[in-house]
Amino acid sequence: MRTYITFRRKFLPTGTAIVLLTTLPIALQAQQQQKVSGPQARYWVQAETRSGMAGMMAGGAGGMGAAMSSMFGRGGGSSHSKTLKLDLGAVRDANPATGQHTIPPALNMGESLPLFGEKRAPREYVERDVPQWEERDGNMRMLFFWGCGENVGPGQPVVLDTKEIMAGRLPTNMRSAYVRDNTRGPALGRDRGFADWPNANDNPSVPASASMVGDHAVSSNISPNIRFFVSAANDYLDPVNMASANDTSGGMRLTWSAVDRSLGYFATAMGMRETAPRTADMVMWNSSAQRMLGGEALMGFLPPAEVNRLVSERIVMSPSTTDCVIPKQVLEAAGGQIFMSSLNAFGPELNVVHPPRPSDVRVEWKQEYAVKVRTRSTTSILPMMAGAGSSDRDDRPSRDRRSGPSGFRGFFGR
Repeated sequence: MRTYITFRRKFLPTGTAIVLLTTLPIALQAQQQQKVSGPQARYWVQAETRSGMAGMMAGGAGGMGAAMSSMFGRGGGSSHSKTLKLDLGAVRDANPATGQHTIPPALNMGESLPLFGEKRAPREYVERDVPQWEERDGNMRMLFFWGCGENVGPGQPVVLDTKEIMAGRLPTNMRSAYVRDNTRGPALGRDRGFADWPNANDNPSVPASASMVGDHAVSSNISPNIRFFVSAANDYLDPVNMASANDTSGGMRLTWSAVDRSLGYFATAMGMRETAPRTADMVMWNSSAQRMLGGEALMGFLPPAEVNRLVSERIVMSPSTTDCVIPKQVLEAAGGQIFMSSLNAFGPELNVVHPPRPSDVRVEWKQEYAVKVRTRSTTSILPMMAGAGSSDRDDRPSRDRRSGPSGFRGFFGR
Protein backbone atom coordinates (compact mmCIF):
# COMPACT_ATOMS: atom_id res chain seq x y z
CA MET A 1 0.00 0.00 0.00
CA ARG A 2 1.42 3.43 -1.02
CA THR A 3 1.56 6.48 1.27
CA TYR A 4 0.62 9.91 -0.14
CA ILE A 5 1.30 13.45 1.07
CA THR A 6 -0.37 16.69 0.07
CA PHE A 7 1.78 19.09 -2.04
CA ARG A 8 0.13 22.22 -3.41
CA ARG A 9 -3.25 20.47 -3.37
CA LYS A 10 -1.96 17.57 -5.45
CA PHE A 11 -1.15 14.08 -4.27
CA LEU A 12 2.39 12.93 -4.99
CA PRO A 13 4.22 9.78 -4.04
CA THR A 14 6.38 10.25 -0.94
CA GLY A 15 9.61 9.56 -2.89
CA THR A 16 8.81 12.22 -5.50
CA ALA A 17 8.00 14.78 -2.84
CA ILE A 18 11.30 14.16 -1.04
CA VAL A 19 13.23 14.65 -4.32
CA LEU A 20 11.45 17.94 -4.95
CA LEU A 21 12.07 19.23 -1.45
CA THR A 22 15.78 18.38 -1.57
CA THR A 23 16.50 19.70 -5.07
CA LEU A 24 14.60 22.97 -4.70
CA PRO A 25 17.31 24.70 -2.58
CA ILE A 26 19.95 23.59 -5.07
CA ALA A 27 18.00 25.11 -7.97
CA LEU A 28 17.53 28.36 -6.05
CA GLN A 29 21.25 28.42 -5.23
CA ALA A 30 22.13 28.03 -8.93
CA GLN A 31 19.99 31.06 -9.74
CA GLN A 32 21.67 33.13 -7.03
CA GLN A 33 24.39 35.44 -8.34
CA GLN A 34 27.68 35.20 -6.51
CA LYS A 35 28.94 38.42 -4.94
CA VAL A 36 32.40 39.45 -6.16
CA SER A 37 34.61 42.13 -4.61
CA GLY A 38 38.09 43.33 -5.47
CA PRO A 39 40.66 42.78 -6.68
CA GLN A 40 42.82 44.87 -4.38
CA ALA A 41 45.51 44.90 -7.08
CA ARG A 42 45.86 44.17 -10.80
CA TYR A 43 49.17 43.14 -12.33
CA TRP A 44 49.70 43.06 -16.08
CA VAL A 45 52.70 41.51 -17.82
CA GLN A 46 53.08 42.20 -21.55
CA ALA A 47 55.77 40.18 -23.32
CA GLU A 48 56.55 41.03 -26.93
CA THR A 49 58.93 39.51 -29.47
CA ARG A 50 60.08 41.85 -32.23
CA SER A 51 61.86 41.12 -35.49
CA GLY A 52 62.58 42.90 -38.75
CA MET A 53 62.93 46.66 -38.49
CA ALA A 54 61.52 46.72 -34.93
CA GLY A 55 63.97 44.05 -33.83
CA MET A 56 66.92 45.84 -35.38
CA MET A 57 66.03 49.18 -33.77
CA ALA A 58 65.86 47.47 -30.39
CA GLY A 59 69.29 45.90 -30.84
CA GLY A 60 68.13 42.45 -31.82
CA ALA A 61 70.35 39.40 -31.78
CA GLY A 62 71.61 37.68 -34.92
CA GLY A 63 74.21 40.05 -36.29
CA MET A 64 74.06 42.92 -38.77
CA GLY A 65 73.65 40.67 -41.82
CA ALA A 66 70.64 38.91 -40.34
CA ALA A 67 69.21 42.24 -39.19
CA MET A 68 69.46 43.78 -42.66
CA SER A 69 67.91 40.72 -44.33
CA SER A 70 65.11 40.67 -41.78
CA MET A 71 64.40 44.41 -42.05
CA PHE A 72 64.28 44.47 -45.85
CA GLY A 73 62.13 41.34 -46.08
CA ARG A 74 64.64 39.22 -47.97
CA GLY A 75 64.07 36.16 -45.83
CA GLY A 76 66.65 34.15 -43.96
CA GLY A 77 67.13 36.80 -41.28
CA SER A 78 66.79 35.90 -37.62
CA SER A 79 67.45 39.20 -35.88
CA HIS A 80 65.00 39.74 -33.05
CA SER A 81 64.57 41.40 -29.67
CA LYS A 82 62.23 41.05 -26.72
CA THR A 83 60.43 43.59 -24.57
CA LEU A 84 58.71 43.33 -21.22
CA LYS A 85 56.20 45.75 -19.69
CA LEU A 86 55.04 45.43 -16.07
CA ASP A 87 52.09 47.47 -14.74
CA LEU A 88 50.80 47.33 -11.18
CA GLY A 89 47.56 49.08 -10.24
CA ALA A 90 46.05 49.03 -6.76
CA VAL A 91 43.32 50.57 -4.60
CA ARG A 92 45.97 51.47 -2.03
CA ASP A 93 47.93 54.65 -2.67
CA ALA A 94 51.52 55.70 -2.01
CA ASN A 95 53.75 58.38 -3.45
CA PRO A 96 56.10 57.15 -4.61
CA ALA A 97 54.77 53.64 -5.18
CA THR A 98 57.64 51.14 -5.05
CA GLY A 99 57.95 47.40 -5.40
CA GLN A 100 60.01 44.45 -6.54
CA HIS A 101 59.20 41.78 -9.09
CA THR A 102 61.25 38.69 -8.24
CA ILE A 103 61.90 36.95 -11.55
CA PRO A 104 62.92 33.41 -12.54
CA PRO A 105 66.57 32.76 -13.56
CA ALA A 106 65.48 32.04 -17.16
CA LEU A 107 64.76 35.74 -17.70
CA ASN A 108 68.51 36.46 -17.42
CA MET A 109 67.98 39.86 -15.81
CA GLY A 110 69.18 39.32 -12.26
CA GLU A 111 67.07 38.51 -9.22
CA SER A 112 64.37 41.18 -9.50
CA LEU A 113 63.04 44.19 -11.41
CA PRO A 114 62.22 47.39 -9.48
CA LEU A 115 58.71 48.81 -9.83
CA PHE A 116 58.28 52.56 -9.40
CA GLY A 117 55.54 55.12 -9.72
CA GLU A 118 55.51 58.78 -8.73
CA LYS A 119 52.73 61.31 -8.98
CA ARG A 120 53.88 64.68 -10.19
CA ALA A 121 52.22 68.05 -10.41
CA PRO A 122 50.52 68.53 -13.79
CA ARG A 123 52.52 70.45 -16.33
CA GLU A 124 51.58 74.02 -16.94
CA TYR A 125 49.67 74.45 -20.17
CA VAL A 126 51.47 76.64 -22.67
CA GLU A 127 49.39 77.99 -25.51
CA ARG A 128 51.02 77.76 -28.90
CA ASP A 129 50.05 79.02 -32.31
CA VAL A 130 48.96 76.20 -34.58
CA PRO A 131 49.27 76.89 -38.30
CA GLN A 132 45.93 76.76 -40.04
CA TRP A 133 45.42 74.44 -42.98
CA GLU A 134 44.87 76.45 -46.09
CA GLU A 135 44.15 75.41 -49.62
CA ARG A 136 47.54 76.61 -50.77
CA ASP A 137 49.17 74.17 -48.34
CA GLY A 138 48.24 71.33 -50.66
CA ASN A 139 46.09 68.32 -50.01
CA MET A 140 46.36 64.75 -48.75
CA ARG A 141 44.08 61.83 -49.35
CA MET A 142 44.03 58.56 -47.42
CA LEU A 143 43.11 55.53 -49.52
CA PHE A 144 41.92 52.49 -47.53
CA PHE A 145 42.18 48.97 -48.98
CA TRP A 146 41.69 45.54 -47.37
CA GLY A 147 41.93 41.85 -48.19
CA CYS A 148 44.46 39.39 -49.60
CA GLY A 149 44.33 38.35 -53.24
CA GLU A 150 45.22 39.28 -56.79
CA ASN A 151 42.56 42.00 -56.98
CA VAL A 152 40.76 44.17 -54.44
CA GLY A 153 37.13 43.54 -53.62
CA PRO A 154 34.16 45.83 -54.41
CA GLY A 155 33.90 49.25 -52.81
CA GLN A 156 37.64 49.89 -52.67
CA PRO A 157 39.33 52.15 -52.00
CA VAL A 158 37.51 54.19 -49.39
CA VAL A 159 38.91 57.72 -49.76
CA LEU A 160 39.35 60.19 -46.91
CA ASP A 161 40.13 63.62 -48.40
CA THR A 162 41.50 66.32 -46.09
CA LYS A 163 40.20 69.10 -48.34
CA GLU A 164 36.68 67.69 -48.15
CA ILE A 165 36.90 67.31 -44.38
CA MET A 166 38.12 70.89 -43.92
CA ALA A 167 35.13 72.00 -45.98
CA GLY A 168 32.83 70.19 -43.56
CA ARG A 169 31.95 67.34 -45.92
CA LEU A 170 32.48 64.01 -44.16
CA PRO A 171 32.52 60.68 -46.00
CA THR A 172 29.36 58.59 -45.74
CA ASN A 173 31.02 55.22 -46.30
CA MET A 174 33.37 54.98 -43.30
CA ARG A 175 31.70 51.83 -41.94
CA SER A 176 34.31 49.35 -40.72
CA ALA A 177 34.67 46.11 -38.79
CA TYR A 178 35.42 46.72 -35.14
CA VAL A 179 37.34 45.12 -32.29
CA ARG A 180 35.51 44.15 -29.10
CA ASP A 181 38.15 44.73 -26.48
CA ASN A 182 37.13 46.75 -23.45
CA THR A 183 39.97 45.53 -21.25
CA ARG A 184 42.05 48.35 -19.81
CA GLY A 185 45.22 47.64 -17.92
CA PRO A 186 46.59 49.43 -14.87
CA ALA A 187 47.64 53.02 -15.55
CA LEU A 188 48.57 56.21 -13.79
CA GLY A 189 45.34 58.12 -13.20
CA ARG A 190 43.22 55.02 -13.78
CA ASP A 191 44.29 53.33 -10.55
CA ARG A 192 44.69 55.01 -7.18
CA GLY A 193 48.13 53.44 -6.75
CA PHE A 194 50.36 52.71 -9.73
CA ALA A 195 53.90 51.49 -10.38
CA ASP A 196 55.52 50.08 -13.50
CA TRP A 197 58.68 48.79 -15.15
CA PRO A 198 60.65 49.88 -17.12
CA ASN A 199 60.70 53.29 -15.49
CA ALA A 200 62.88 56.37 -15.03
CA ASN A 201 64.99 54.55 -12.44
CA ASP A 202 65.56 51.31 -14.34
CA ASN A 203 65.34 50.73 -18.08
CA PRO A 204 67.65 47.93 -19.25
CA SER A 205 67.19 45.90 -22.42
CA VAL A 206 65.60 42.47 -22.24
CA PRO A 207 67.99 39.75 -23.51
CA ALA A 208 66.93 38.07 -26.74
CA SER A 209 67.35 34.74 -24.93
CA ALA A 210 64.99 35.73 -22.08
CA SER A 211 62.29 33.33 -20.94
CA MET A 212 59.47 33.99 -18.47
CA VAL A 213 59.09 30.34 -17.46
CA GLY A 214 59.20 29.90 -13.70
CA ASP A 215 57.93 31.36 -10.44
CA HIS A 216 57.20 35.08 -10.16
CA ALA A 217 56.58 37.11 -6.99
CA VAL A 218 55.64 40.78 -6.59
CA SER A 219 55.81 42.79 -3.38
CA SER A 220 55.06 46.52 -3.06
CA ASN A 221 53.82 49.23 -0.72
CA ILE A 222 50.48 49.46 -2.55
CA SER A 223 49.42 45.82 -3.00
CA PRO A 224 49.20 42.44 -1.30
CA ASN A 225 51.99 39.99 -2.11
CA ILE A 226 51.42 38.52 -5.57
CA ARG A 227 52.59 35.11 -6.75
CA PHE A 228 52.12 33.31 -10.04
CA PHE A 229 53.79 30.72 -12.25
CA VAL A 230 54.39 31.02 -15.99
CA SER A 231 54.65 27.78 -17.96
CA ALA A 232 56.14 27.24 -21.41
CA ALA A 233 52.62 27.58 -22.86
CA ASN A 234 52.61 31.28 -21.91
CA ASP A 235 56.25 32.14 -22.54
CA TYR A 236 57.53 34.55 -25.20
CA LEU A 237 56.46 33.68 -28.73
CA ASP A 238 59.13 32.85 -31.30
CA PRO A 239 60.12 35.65 -33.70
CA VAL A 240 58.13 35.85 -36.91
CA ASN A 241 60.25 36.23 -40.05
CA MET A 242 58.50 37.82 -43.02
CA ALA A 243 59.67 38.18 -46.62
CA SER A 244 58.21 40.04 -49.60
CA ALA A 245 58.45 39.35 -53.33
CA ASN A 246 56.76 40.37 -56.56
CA ASP A 247 53.75 38.21 -57.37
CA THR A 248 52.86 37.08 -60.89
CA SER A 249 49.51 38.88 -60.51
CA GLY A 250 51.28 42.24 -60.26
CA GLY A 251 50.81 42.47 -56.52
CA MET A 252 53.22 41.79 -53.67
CA ARG A 253 53.35 38.43 -51.92
CA LEU A 254 54.11 38.38 -48.21
CA THR A 255 55.29 35.10 -46.69
CA TRP A 256 56.19 34.38 -43.09
CA SER A 257 57.28 31.58 -40.81
CA ALA A 258 54.58 29.91 -38.74
CA VAL A 259 54.80 30.90 -35.07
CA ASP A 260 54.18 28.13 -32.57
CA ARG A 261 51.23 28.89 -30.23
CA SER A 262 50.07 31.80 -32.39
CA LEU A 263 46.29 32.26 -32.42
CA GLY A 264 46.21 34.18 -35.71
CA TYR A 265 47.87 36.86 -37.85
CA PHE A 266 47.06 40.34 -39.07
CA ALA A 267 49.07 42.25 -41.69
CA THR A 268 49.20 45.90 -42.72
CA ALA A 269 51.05 47.85 -45.40
CA MET A 270 51.60 51.50 -46.22
CA GLY A 271 52.60 53.38 -49.33
CA MET A 272 52.65 56.98 -50.47
CA ARG A 273 52.55 58.67 -53.84
CA GLU A 274 52.93 62.34 -54.67
CA THR A 275 50.28 63.09 -57.27
CA ALA A 276 51.13 66.79 -57.67
CA PRO A 277 53.35 69.35 -55.92
CA ARG A 278 52.42 69.31 -52.21
CA THR A 279 49.60 66.86 -52.91
CA ALA A 280 49.87 63.19 -51.98
CA ASP A 281 47.95 59.95 -51.55
CA MET A 282 48.62 57.89 -48.41
CA VAL A 283 47.76 54.26 -49.11
CA MET A 284 46.68 52.05 -46.19
CA TRP A 285 46.06 48.29 -46.60
CA ASN A 286 45.32 45.42 -44.25
CA SER A 287 44.75 41.68 -44.60
CA SER A 288 41.14 41.51 -43.33
CA ALA A 289 38.73 39.69 -45.65
CA GLN A 290 35.96 41.89 -44.23
CA ARG A 291 35.69 45.64 -44.65
CA MET A 292 38.27 47.07 -42.24
CA LEU A 293 39.63 50.63 -42.49
CA GLY A 294 43.15 51.00 -41.13
CA GLY A 295 43.33 48.21 -38.58
CA GLU A 296 45.61 49.85 -36.00
CA ALA A 297 43.60 48.25 -33.17
CA LEU A 298 44.74 44.85 -34.43
CA MET A 299 48.45 45.61 -34.22
CA GLY A 300 48.69 45.12 -30.45
CA PHE A 301 47.63 42.61 -27.77
CA LEU A 302 44.14 41.12 -27.82
CA PRO A 303 42.30 38.62 -25.58
CA PRO A 304 42.28 35.09 -27.07
CA ALA A 305 38.47 34.98 -27.14
CA GLU A 306 38.40 38.11 -29.28
CA VAL A 307 41.12 36.77 -31.58
CA ASN A 308 39.11 33.57 -32.05
CA ARG A 309 36.03 35.61 -32.95
CA LEU A 310 37.98 37.69 -35.46
CA VAL A 311 39.43 34.54 -37.04
CA SER A 312 35.94 33.06 -37.41
CA GLU A 313 34.81 36.27 -39.12
CA ARG A 314 37.90 36.28 -41.40
CA ILE A 315 39.17 39.59 -40.04
CA VAL A 316 42.25 37.93 -38.56
CA MET A 317 44.06 35.26 -40.58
CA SER A 318 44.06 31.73 -39.16
CA PRO A 319 47.11 30.27 -37.34
CA SER A 320 47.78 27.99 -40.32
CA THR A 321 48.07 30.91 -42.79
CA THR A 322 51.64 31.76 -43.85
CA ASP A 323 51.20 33.98 -46.90
CA CYS A 324 49.10 36.82 -48.30
CA VAL A 325 49.13 38.75 -51.58
CA ILE A 326 48.73 42.51 -51.45
CA PRO A 327 46.50 43.21 -54.50
CA LYS A 328 48.02 44.95 -57.51
CA GLN A 329 45.57 47.87 -57.23
CA VAL A 330 47.11 48.74 -53.87
CA LEU A 331 50.58 48.93 -55.41
CA GLU A 332 49.26 50.96 -58.33
CA ALA A 333 47.68 53.47 -55.96
CA ALA A 334 51.02 53.75 -54.12
CA GLY A 335 52.93 54.43 -57.33
CA GLY A 336 54.30 50.90 -57.62
CA GLN A 337 55.89 50.48 -54.20
CA ILE A 338 55.03 49.63 -50.61
CA PHE A 339 57.53 51.20 -48.26
CA MET A 340 56.49 49.42 -45.04
CA SER A 341 54.65 46.22 -44.19
CA SER A 342 53.95 44.82 -40.71
CA LEU A 343 52.66 41.54 -39.31
CA ASN A 344 51.22 40.81 -35.87
CA ALA A 345 51.02 37.29 -34.41
CA PHE A 346 48.60 37.07 -31.48
CA GLY A 347 49.71 34.87 -28.59
CA PRO A 348 48.02 33.12 -25.67
CA GLU A 349 47.11 34.82 -22.40
CA LEU A 350 47.48 33.70 -18.79
CA ASN A 351 44.97 34.87 -16.17
CA VAL A 352 45.40 34.21 -12.46
CA VAL A 353 43.02 35.37 -9.72
CA HIS A 354 43.77 34.81 -6.03
CA PRO A 355 42.08 33.30 -4.16
CA PRO A 356 40.22 31.01 -6.58
CA ARG A 357 36.45 31.39 -6.96
CA PRO A 358 34.52 29.60 -4.18
CA SER A 359 32.42 26.74 -5.50
CA ASP A 360 29.51 27.78 -3.25
CA VAL A 361 27.82 30.80 -4.88
CA ARG A 362 26.57 31.90 -1.47
CA VAL A 363 30.16 32.64 -0.45
CA GLU A 364 31.49 36.03 -1.53
CA TRP A 365 34.51 35.89 -3.83
CA LYS A 366 36.92 38.37 -2.28
CA GLN A 367 39.65 38.81 -4.86
CA GLU A 368 43.03 39.92 -3.52
CA TYR A 369 44.82 40.23 -6.86
CA ALA A 370 44.42 39.46 -10.56
CA VAL A 371 47.35 38.75 -12.89
CA LYS A 372 47.29 38.90 -16.69
CA VAL A 373 50.22 37.77 -18.88
CA ARG A 374 49.88 38.73 -22.56
CA THR A 375 52.09 37.68 -25.48
CA ARG A 376 52.54 38.57 -29.12
CA SER A 377 55.18 38.53 -31.87
CA THR A 378 55.50 41.29 -34.45
CA THR A 379 57.67 42.27 -37.38
CA SER A 380 58.03 45.18 -39.81
CA ILE A 381 59.91 45.20 -43.09
CA LEU A 382 60.84 47.77 -45.73
CA PRO A 383 60.19 45.93 -49.02
CA MET A 384 60.82 48.99 -51.24
CA MET A 385 64.37 49.27 -49.90
CA ALA A 386 65.10 45.79 -51.23
CA GLY A 387 63.51 46.56 -54.60
CA ALA A 388 60.48 44.36 -53.97
CA GLY A 389 57.09 45.55 -55.01
CA SER A 390 58.06 47.57 -58.11
CA SER A 391 56.22 46.53 -61.24
CA ASP A 392 57.59 46.10 -64.73
CA ARG A 393 55.40 48.88 -66.05
CA ASP A 394 56.62 51.44 -63.51
CA ASP A 395 60.19 50.60 -62.54
CA ARG A 396 61.13 54.22 -62.09
CA PRO A 397 58.36 56.56 -60.91
CA SER A 398 58.22 59.86 -62.73
CA ARG A 399 58.93 63.21 -61.08
CA ASP A 400 55.21 64.00 -61.07
CA ARG A 401 54.26 60.72 -59.42
CA ARG A 402 56.97 60.00 -56.94
CA SER A 403 56.34 57.16 -54.47
CA GLY A 404 57.76 56.15 -51.14
CA PRO A 405 59.58 58.50 -48.79
CA SER A 406 60.44 60.93 -51.60
CA GLY A 407 56.74 61.78 -51.74
CA PHE A 408 56.92 63.12 -48.21
CA ARG A 409 59.57 65.64 -49.18
CA GLY A 410 57.37 67.11 -51.87
CA PHE A 411 54.26 67.21 -49.73
CA PHE A 412 55.84 68.86 -46.72
CA GLY A 413 58.00 71.19 -48.77
CA ARG A 414 61.30 69.51 -48.01
